[in-house]
Amino acid sequence: MRLKKRSVVVAALVGAIAAVSAVAFAVGPTSVTSSGGLHFVGSPDVTATKTSTSAFLTATGEVAGAGTTATATLAANADVTRGCINNGSKDQQPSGLKRTLTATSGQQTFNTRSGRGTLTVSTDPITAAPFKCPDSMTPVLVSVLFTDVTLTITSGSSKTLTATFPDIDP
Repeated sequence: MRLKKRSVVVAALVGAIAAVSAVAFAVGPTSVTSSGGLHFVGSPDVTATKTSTSAFLTATGEVAGAGTTATATLAANADVTRGCINNGSKDQQPSGLKRTLTATSGQQTFNTRSGRGTLTVSTDPITAAPFKCPDSMTPVLVSVLFTDVTLTITSGSSKTLTATFPDIDP
């Protein structure tokens, strides 16, 4: 009997952790263009992270051929669907869905050593917060589709490196 009780508690904890954890996965670029000798070491990737209240992208990579500093800019368009959940209902589907299109971006300047450096840059999060729900319902992010995902690295006045990524639906 004790083993059964423990199994039920473990199953409940696993379910609770899964419900609040973020969905995240990484994708590689579909194309890369460069000028001025700036190039990636290996391949950069973009990770999409989504919870019920926010979603954002994070790009990571390593570059070579830069000067003493470089700037990474990650930009995307987002097709966002928000809705409302009644707090008293278990497993209810969101209602009052509203779809919007918005742009998001983020920027990071990073130092290099002998022209080589690593980057981690995230976009500003898309949130459920601007959405208003009636009564005591809770706004949620139902879905986010990131499109036109672009990572651009610049160094000096003539070095540019651009990676484009496929649409990402976390």
